[in-house]
Amino acid sequence: MPDTDVTNEVSHFRNKISQEKAITLDFGYLSGVIESWWRKNSVQEMHILKTQLVTLLLSYLRTEDTLYFDKVGLTSGCAAVCIKNVFSFDSPKLALTVHEALADLFHLTDIQYDYEEHKALYLKPSAEKYREWGNGHGDITPHSDDLYESLNVDYLALTVCRDTTKTPTAYYFPSDLLCDLNDEEMHQLLTMQATFISGKNVSGLKERVRHVVEYSELYGFQFSLDFRIDSENGERMRARDGGQHVLDKIRCGLPDAKHHVSTAETGTFLIVANHKILHARPMLNIKANEAREQAQHSTLTTTPRLLFRSKGPRKRYFPLDETTCTQDAH
Repeated sequence: MPDTDVTNEVSHFRNKISQEKAITLDFGYLSGVIESWWRKNSVQEMHILKTQLVTLLLSYLRTEDTLYFDKVGLTSGCAAVCIKNVFSFDSPKLALTVHEALADLFHLTDIQYDYEEHKALYLKPSAEKYREWGNGHGDITPHSDDLYESLNVDYLALTVCRDTTKTPTAYYFPSDLLCDLNDEEMHQLLTMQATFISGKNVSGLKERVRHVVEYSELYGFQFSLDFRIDSENGERMRARDGGQHVLDKIRCGLPDAKHHVSTAETGTFLIVANHKILHARPMLNIKANEAREQAQHSTLTTTPRLLFRSKGPRKRYFPLDETTCTQDAH
C-alpha cells in the first residue's frame, strides 16, 4: 500500500506549485511620457537618468501596476512579470536606463562576477559554434542561473533593446516540468540533493551542492534545476546518492513541456524569480553563417539581438524598532 504521509505530502506540493503564475503588463500608456522625457534628457549621465526615470515611473504608473514591484517570488505573489511597450525606439542607452530603473523598482541587486561580462547579451565571436550561451547562436536548455555559486540569485531580469531575429525568452513553471512524475518520483525529488557545475563562462570549475527543492514561509517552494549540458563539463546538474533517473525523466519531457514566452520586441522587460521559474531560449531565428558574419563585427548598435541583463539577490529591508534606539540628550 502507498505511504499515506508521502501521498499527502506530494499532493500538497503539487497543489502549491500549480498556483504559481506569471503576470503580463502593458506600459504603452506611459511610453510616450518616457520617450518625451528621454529626448530632453538623454545626454545626461546614466546614474542621473536612472534616478529621474525611477521618479517618473512612480509618478505616472497606475497604482495597480506598481503593486507587482513587491510581489515577485513571494508566496502571495507571482513568479514572473513581463512588461510590454515600455518604450518603442531602438536606443541602447535608453534600454539600459529603463532596465536599471525597473530592476531597482523590483528590488533586484545586480551582481557582477569577475569572470563574466553579463550586462549586454548579443552575438559574440564564434557565436555560431555554441549552444547554452547567452551570446551564442544555439539554443539554451531550461535552467535557473548561477546554481554553482555560493550566493543565491533570487531574480533574473532581461530588457529587449532590439531583436530582429524575433527569438523570445522562454520560461517554464516547475509544475509543468514535473507533471509526469509519479508520487514516488516526486517524493525522491523533494528529498534530493544535486551537485551544480559551472559552464563555458567560468574559468576553471565551480561546484555547489544544493537541495533540489526547498521551502520557506516567505517564498514558498523554491527549486534548483539546471538541464543544460556543457560542451566541456557535461551535465550542469547531477543527482547525489541516487535519483538521477528522476532528473533524466524530467529532461526527456522538456521538448514537449508546456512553457511561456516573453515578447521579443523593443521595449519589453521580463523579470523572473530565479528559483521558481526556469528560463531558456530556442536557437536564434537566423542561419548559422549569418550569425557568424554578424558576430565578427558585432557592436551594440549593429547586432541583430541586444538584451540587457541583471541577476542577483532581492534587496533586504529591515524594520526599525524605534523603541530600542537611543537618542541624544538635549
